[in-house]
This record gives sequence, C-alpha cells and structure tokens, in this order.
Amino acid sequence: MGSLTFAGLGLSGSDSMTFEAVKSAKEAEIIFLELYTSPIGTEEIDKIGKIVGKEVKVVPREYLEDGKKILELASKVDVLLFVVGDPMIATTHMDLKTRAESMNIRTKIFHNASIISAIPGATGLHVYNFGKIVTLTGGNTPPATAYHTIFQNMIRGLHTLLLLEVQVEEGYSLPPEDGLKLLLSAEKDVKLGLIMQDTFVIVLSRLGQPDDFSISGGKLSNLSQRKYGYPPHAIVIPGRLHFTEVEALQKILTTSEDEIRDNASTISKRSVIMVTKYSRKAKKALARARKKVPDQYQSLFENVECYISDAERFLKNGEDELAVLSIGYAEGLLDALRFTGQLEIEW
Repeated sequence: MGSLTFAGLGLSGSDSMTFEAVKSAKEAEIIFLELYTSPIGTEEIDKIGKIVGKEVKVVPREYLEDGKKILELASKVDVLLFVVGDPMIATTHMDLKTRAESMNIRTKIFHNASIISAIPGATGLHVYNFGKIVTLTGGNTPPATAYHTIFQNMIRGLHTLLLLEVQVEEGYSLPPEDGLKLLLSAEKDVKLGLIMQDTFVIVLSRLGQPDDFSISGGKLSNLSQRKYGYPPHAIVIPGRLHFTEVEALQKILTTSEDEIRDNASTISKRSVIMVTKYSRKAKKALARARKKVPDQYQSLFENVECYISDAERFLKNGEDELAVLSIGYAEGLLDALRFTGQLEIEW
C-alpha cells in the first residue's frame, strides 16, 4: 500500500520548503508539482529537484481534477505532490485527499505559508477583519461575482482579498491594472457606489519573493494606471479600518495619508438603498394623489402613509426585511388603484 503526501512550497519555492517536506520528498517514489494555483519558473523546478534528489514532474490542473491516475499510483507507491503556498487552500487538493482516504490510501499534509496567511502581515490589516476571498478573472465581461462578493464584505465592514486569475499553461496572468478596470466596469453595470475612482485599494506583487516584492496603495484611479511586472499579484479592497490598521498602512505604504480612507463609510446595504428610494417615490406619489382624489380614498391613503412610516422605522431599527415588505405594501395599495383605472397616480 502506497501513500499520498501534500507538501506546501510556501511563498518562495525551494527556499521556503520545510525540512519535513524535503525529508518526505526524498523518501517518496514519485514527485509531482502542480502550477495552476500559482506560477513558478523552470529554474526553480530544477532547483527543487536537486534539493530532493529526484525528478519533479509538473502536472496540469486536469490531471488533479480527474485524479484517477495519481490515486492509482498512490495506491501502490508513495507519491508526493508539491503545491505552491499551502496545499489545502485549493478545493481540488482537499477533494483529492478525501478520495484517497476513501480508497484507504494513507495521506499526509505538510502545511506552509500561503498568500492568504501572509496578506495581513504584509499590509498591516487585521486577519479577522477579512471577509470572503474571491478570484478575479479576466475577459470582456464585468466580474459580477467578484463585485458582489466585495459588496457583501463591505457592508459588514470587512476587507476583501482578490486573487487574480492565473493560467500557467497558457502563460497568462491577469494584470492588477486590468483587474481594477474590470471592477470599474462592473460598477457601471450594478451602480451600488462600491468601486469608484477614489476607492482605496492595495496591490501586492510577488509576495514572499526575496527581491521582487512590492506593495502599492492609494486611489484606484492612480493604481489602475501603473504596471506591476511579473506575477503573482493580489488586490485588497479594504473595508472599515481600525485605527491601528491605519497606523500600520501609513508606515507600510508609500502614499499620502489622505488616500488611506475607510471604503465602508459610504456603502449602504441594498435594503437601505431600496427602501430609501421607494419611500421617497411613494411619498411624492401619495402627495400628488391626495390632491386629485375623492374623500372615499382617504382611509386607503392613511394606510399607505402608515406603511411608509413603518418601513422607515423598521429600517432605522435594522429590521430590513420588514422594511422592504412595508414599502412594498405601500406601493401595492397605490398601484392597485392605478391598475384598476380608479385613480391616475404619477410615480
């Protein structure tokens, strides 16, 4: 019976391998390396091979997603899979581990640093203030998934880490400047006031590399005009900033202090946007209708007024669902009269 070992390379490749991982690699009969989660140069792959004293075979994403061949090998001999960063960040690796164990193949994990664990230290942002992570992909279509993920994090005051698409086999990596422009294009479609020219963003390039690492922060309008060189890159959209985070950013970033802003302070939840907008419209429509309406509708208008008042009160108390329902009832009563032709109401 063989085994399947997952070993993280960390952020610096051969220079950041753990002693345990190297020892296990020397004992393994077959060594694989996947590159689809992050790029790594041919020279670095050769260096890893020299350190462990064995050939390191690079495998494509499809090889791991299918998994049949590697599991077949691991059922007979000891197989080790090197992964850039930490091996269990990618869901594909966890799936492979689960499948191996269901086949009674012994598994082992050697964890290492990843961009996800390194970002807080590199930026000075608190790790527990980060929300859901999302991958920003290239192309001509505005990135709706990334945009809405940032929005959901932002309304909770949380920071968003954007991992930029990498296609190693095709030699493609989404440049940060293009990623920022894609987010602006999503803003034009959705219009929630989330991604603006003065939005405070942070761009990190080659995090963990001894010589090429760089970090830039400032207004999106400025950072979207720069070039960031070789990948990997990442973008952080900060949310609500604690004063200690601001102090750290002022020391880390080479940017003016006025560019370090709290992005979350100008963002409202969808419910707030909706209720505020429709409450204003309903009040205007009600005022116009009352001037044209016979007395028989006054009790109905009083109900409309109560529903509008309830909606605003619920919204103030944080009861968003009740607020949306109430303003819907208010509009529904007015629309009922309009649709039956009994009353002309201008919205």
